[in-house]
Amino acid sequence: MKNLLFVDDEPDVLQALQGQLHSMRGEWNMHFVGGGQQALEFLAANPVDVIITDMVMPRMDSTQLLAEVIKRYPSVVRIVLSGRANRETVLNLIGPAHQYLPKPCSADDLRATITRAFSLREFLGNEKLKRLTAQIKALPTSSSLRSEITQELRGDCPSLDRLGGIIARDIGMTAKILQLVNSAFFGLPRQITNPADAVAYLGLATVRALAFSAEIFSRFDPDQCRLFRLETLERHSWNTGLLARRIAHLEKQNNLVLDSCFLAGLMHDIGQLVFATSLGDQYNLVIARAGEKSQPLCIIEQEVFGASHAEVGAYLLGLWGLPNPILEAVAWHHAPEKNPSPQFSAVLAVHVADVLIHEKQVAYTEVPPPNLALDCLDRAGLSHRLPEWRAASLDHDNQ
Repeated sequence: MKNLLFVDDEPDVLQALQGQLHSMRGEWNMHFVGGGQQALEFLAANPVDVIITDMVMPRMDSTQLLAEVIKRYPSVVRIVLSGRANRETVLNLIGPAHQYLPKPCSADDLRATITRAFSLREFLGNEKLKRLTAQIKALPTSSSLRSEITQELRGDCPSLDRLGGIIARDIGMTAKILQLVNSAFFGLPRQITNPADAVAYLGLATVRALAFSAEIFSRFDPDQCRLFRLETLERHSWNTGLLARRIAHLEKQNNLVLDSCFLAGLMHDIGQLVFATSLGDQYNLVIARAGEKSQPLCIIEQEVFGASHAEVGAYLLGLWGLPNPILEAVAWHHAPEKNPSPQFSAVLAVHVADVLIHEKQVAYTEVPPPNLALDCLDRAGLSHRLPEWRAASLDHDNQ
């Protein structure tokens, strides 16, 4: 049985939540407490998989409560319910919460969010990596992109279009902004997968506040992992996203698929950034061993950590509520055969783009490029399209 803890200082709200989720009693152990201190006392004595807490409570609000949860019980999935959708709320939530829901929240949305959280916990089997990944509030930004964003924001007439273009090249900031804008907290009719659209929706004031927040705009310290190069990762990820979108365009896919292919390509190696910032010394050894053995990083990661950057990245993005097509493409970009659908998808586009970009950038890394999953292309009936996709990667060099 999965264990849920609901925290709210209003008895009527807790009673309503019990009613909404009554049908799930056979699958979930649900517990309800009236405040932050009671929640910590319960957690000290009982296992909990997911905590759902109100934002504003007397004596201890959710920001304080979740800070303690992160420190003491880092693997717990953290969800906030809030009825106040203003900029202050956004800034308070961007770090400690994995996902945000409006208050009141529909029973369907609540059940779907909780069910997805439980599914994610089963996706990544390594408990140490679950704890490590669940603790992450934000990922660092490269110095060059940070300078560009700061310069734009401090200019006389900052432009949302220009900001969107800069942010779209940054893996960590894009992930956090999409985490926020796609939450049920904003109630958008569809999920946004285009970073520029997310920036335009949030508006200049919120983006400025987020950009200067320590929770989203942190610095990468090269000494954490000497063999890891954030700028190289960002360049490869950006090029992979562009080529994945170009491949989807050549296959006459709609705009939603185009955006998904770009975003998944941009995010496909985000797990490497998790390893480099959270397990720097060990990851330094992984990179060195991959070079010595001339094997792909994902194989050595699996040997050392029990999971590759693909699985860790998908787990983090899932915690942050990004759409399923993105998670699938990130999780399976080295193993597209795991995708049950044989048709063209973001999984296939990102896999091919990743391999083609690696082939051109092999001089920048000591490990060999991954191999194309030709069987998957055959299964999808797309092997004959590979020459045109490869030509698109060469055209991309000349743009």
